[in-house]
Amino acid sequence: MARLLALLGFLLTLPATAQPNLTGDWSGQIEVTPAQSLTAVFHVSQSEDGYSATFDSPDQGAFGLPLSDVAFDGETFSASLAAASAVFSGQFNEDGSAIEGVWTQGGREMPLTLTPHAAEAASVETDNSKPSEVKPGDYSGNWFGVMEMDGGGEIHLTFHLVRNEEGVYSAVLNAPGQAENMDLGEIEVYGKNVAISIMNQASFTGIVSEDERSMEGTFEQGGNKMDMTLTRR
Repeated sequence: MARLLALLGFLLTLPATAQPNLTGDWSGQIEVTPAQSLTAVFHVSQSEDGYSATFDSPDQGAFGLPLSDVAFDGETFSASLAAASAVFSGQFNEDGSAIEGVWTQGGREMPLTLTPHAAEAASVETDNSKPSEVKPGDYSGNWFGVMEMDGGGEIHLTFHLVRNEEGVYSAVLNAPGQAENMDLGEIEVYGKNVAISIMNQASFTGIVSEDERSMEGTFEQGGNKMDMTLTRR
């Protein structure tokens, strides 16, 4: 009887359920409207100092945005995205397979349920795909670049260059969630020097490499300048 009571006492000291594991990648859809949603991806890690996380918004071409005020008490996970003045707070469901919560931004509360995230294989194939054939002296094609954001994170953008029969170039800009097929009109190309004006509000100037597969240059907006490399795809 004494051994049985000791065993019962030991069992009663064990936690009823194991704490869910927060570390890893989580994603879900922010329900902006009944007809529109945006993909949200959280990358959570843990160290001796606690939890830290970054945020991706693939639909808006934004990746690696730092999250602040990251907290987890075993049930509730919360974090703030200063770049968008937004906050997420949610609780694990009973089996720990999802985090059910709310994304708060601009005074609005939007449902957001996170589940374990796996990167799509298609994006990996795109990154490893063979570059398009290059015609010497012709810079037509898609040029991809990454714009680093103040405070961390990045924005992805692609310039589509076209040269007409007279040799004059025009450009179209794509930046998910920022610019969709934005016609930039004619651009300046002299030898290997390329200058692209973006609606007179921003610009990219660069020099085409010898193999004509990249441009080393500068992106300028609002008086701020940052180095940027465009890669041909």
